[in-house]
Amino acid sequence: MSTWTVRRGVALSASFILALCAGPEVGAQVAAGPTSKTAAEAEIRAFDAAFVDWYNKGDAKALASLYTEDADVFEADGARYRGRDLIERSYTETIAAQKGAKLTLEIESIRPLSADVVKEEGRSLTTLATGAVVPRFYTALFVKSDGRWLIASVREETDSLVRPHDRLKELDWLIGDWVAAGTELDAQVHGGWSADGNFLILDYSVKRGVKPMMQVTQRVGWDAVASQFHSWEFDSEGGFGEGIWSRDGERWVVKQTGVRPEGVTASSTRILTRKRAYLVSLLVTDQVVGGVAIPGEERSALTRVPPVPQLGAGPPRPINEKSPQ
Repeated sequence: MSTWTVRRGVALSASFILALCAGPEVGAQVAAGPTSKTAAEAEIRAFDAAFVDWYNKGDAKALASLYTEDADVFEADGARYRGRDLIERSYTETIAAQKGAKLTLEIESIRPLSADVVKEEGRSLTTLATGAVVPRFYTALFVKSDGRWLIASVREETDSLVRPHDRLKELDWLIGDWVAAGTELDAQVHGGWSADGNFLILDYSVKRGVKPMMQVTQRVGWDAVASQFHSWEFDSEGGFGEGIWSRDGERWVVKQTGVRPEGVTASSTRILTRKRAYLVSLLVTDQVVGGVAIPGEERSALTRVPPVPQLGAGPPRPINEKSPQ
């Protein structure tokens, strides 16, 4: 693998996702001839979705087929290269070097310049397997040839600001409804976005048997100064606390400190480990209350609640390892 490819792998994947066009299957459905603004936008959006899907599947050949033979690529650092063969080779090496990377697009505008030329502008996001997010601004030019859209050129610019919402996508697996079963306490947990999209909100309803114990609300955000996730939580009895999050593979370690309702300080370490898309283990250890260490550990498991089936969708199926998530 060339030094050039390793150095530009992230930029390459980020810039090319923006320029989506139809592959052989999708392109065959696009009618030739004059295209209205509404139809052109719908076609390009469909091609964008197909491109992102192909990238996430690691299909370099299909991605390269979306470009004209002499397509131009201009990267954020000033590098320029041309040709479908080089594009395919670059995709092949980038996908191999960044296994597990996922791409998304935020389209700002799709503007037909003529019946056969469309300009798209937006922002691309590459989320690496480590959770790091690489953003780029982009401008893509599409041309229609034989009834099929192809990418003629892509120009990207560096986006130095990663928004809090983009950072938090690393934790969006928490979104949804969960049930937690422990040795003493049970809980129902609901995870969702805040109204502004810049925080994750986790609401806990804690019970001992059938008896309600307390309600807890936790807000998780990005600390731009410390460059890590930070959470704040408040319970219905007047206690409050905060946590500092760090990642170790599929394990999230949360160093928690707080004040109990009676005014006693407390601290602990919480470790969440993703076992499956529907199963997370929780270990609470290193507990200290009022300066006194509490021996032992507390273990529980969070299980995702399947969504309520829609009318006519058929009977619900149990979630297991062979069920698609």
